[in-house]
Amino acid sequence: MDGSTECNQEQTSNAQRGYRLPAGFERCSKLKPVAQAPSALERVKAIVDILYSPGGCPWDGKQTNRSLLKPLLEETYEYVDAIETNDRDNMREELGDVLLQSVFQARVCAADSTDPFDIDEVADRLVNKLITRHPHVFEPDDDADDAEDEAQVNEATLSPEETLALWERMKQQEKHRKSVLEGISHAQGALPRAAKVVSRITKSAHKDELLAVFDDAIKTNDVQNCHEEAISDSPITTNPFDSNASTYADEILAIVRHAQSEGIDIEAALRNRLRDVETAIASHEQEFDGEA
Repeated sequence: MDGSTECNQEQTSNAQRGYRLPAGFERCSKLKPVAQAPSALERVKAIVDILYSPGGCPWDGKQTNRSLLKPLLEETYEYVDAIETNDRDNMREELGDVLLQSVFQARVCAADSTDPFDIDEVADRLVNKLITRHPHVFEPDDDADDAEDEAQVNEATLSPEETLALWERMKQQEKHRKSVLEGISHAQGALPRAAKVVSRITKSAHKDELLAVFDDAIKTNDVQNCHEEAISDSPITTNPFDSNASTYADEILAIVRHAQSEGIDIEAALRNRLRDVETAIASHEQEFDGEA
């Protein structure tokens, strides 16, 4: 049996599972690992390995984890745009590109000479993390009468917001974090970083104290008073098109516009002020250590 016949048989087998190599490429021997792959994700791993390995694509073969950061960010934002525009076909395309970036990053990591790891190790660590951070879902079957398990049963009735707070607490335990600020990347933009800081604070056991520190650090009382009447009778919403949300967004846009006219780099200014806020929070958190 020659190679092309064997490859065609594998292609036929895969076709029965709903996949066929693109027309005109059925006789390419380099694609044999793709045709033989038992699942869609294995096909992705196989094609990335072919492109990255010697004899593959010259551009792909030269990539590093660092050089792939820009396309990782770009593909992520393009997927976000597809979601926000409700472009289902583009979502299929862009989510595939995001998947490619993950698999590609892992393939580069697997070739590292000092600390190699592959996508399978990444996937196994992810599975373990999802299990340990959902104790209210994955209860031991043989300890149902134990007091600890009863508490976990009660946690199964948590609201989505309470469940997210539980996730954050489990993460903080796993990573041995002493501050709500640990693990927040400074590489992201200042606006999403600020949002992450606030989000972490609201899930903290010291929420009220840290929010007070945050408000004092940024001195937003005047701004809060301007909105107090507008939001006092309104339900809390996450709808980005809500009138209250639009008011905040318009204010931000106006500030950016005014800062630009004054020659101020608002992104740099926000990063600097955010450092002041983080310093204030970190300093205040040191007092918690003495309470333990």
